[in-house]
Amino acid sequence: MGGRRGRPRTRLPGTCATRRCAARISRLLRGCAILLGIAGGVVPLVSAASAGSGASWGYVLLAMAGGCLAFDHFFGLSSAWMRDIATAQALQRALTEFRLDWVTTELRTSATEEAVLRRREELIRVLVLRTAELVEAETGEWLSEFRSNIGDLNRRNGWSPATGHPSVGAGQSAGPDGKQADIT
Repeated sequence: MGGRRGRPRTRLPGTCATRRCAARISRLLRGCAILLGIAGGVVPLVSAASAGSGASWGYVLLAMAGGCLAFDHFFGLSSAWMRDIATAQALQRALTEFRLDWVTTELRTSATEEAVLRRREELIRVLVLRTAELVEAETGEWLSEFRSNIGDLNRRNGWSPATGHPSVGAGQSAGPDGKQADIT
């Protein structure tokens, strides 16, 4: 509870710093991807117009832009930031409802002190359970996204978690020792 007796804390600790950091990193990666993508498209045009030989740098810049987007996607920075904002808003809404119910309980003058205490205990229990539900939902979403990203990465690389090595692809064959052998 907060600093004043009988009044709940009004601010959620720790959420602002985490949110700002994730937002900055996400914006930085997206901004870099945009700038590198633009530069990757402009460099070959400028090189062609000036009869220069630096057109191949456009590919490097486009690859770097793709790398920024892949980093953001794989590590889930943008999606984590959005989930964090949604969860913080839900927590803030729960805290606001809690504060309103707390004051309403305090304003009921006909209730005995014991009834007020029981009601406040119930309010605290509801707030704690609601907070736990929101945290579990956020963690579940993060875990689902993480598993999906790992699965995508494994599929793209041909990795098979069951065997512990890349699966046999086109033009390859499993040798007698179970390792891949190139047959092309």
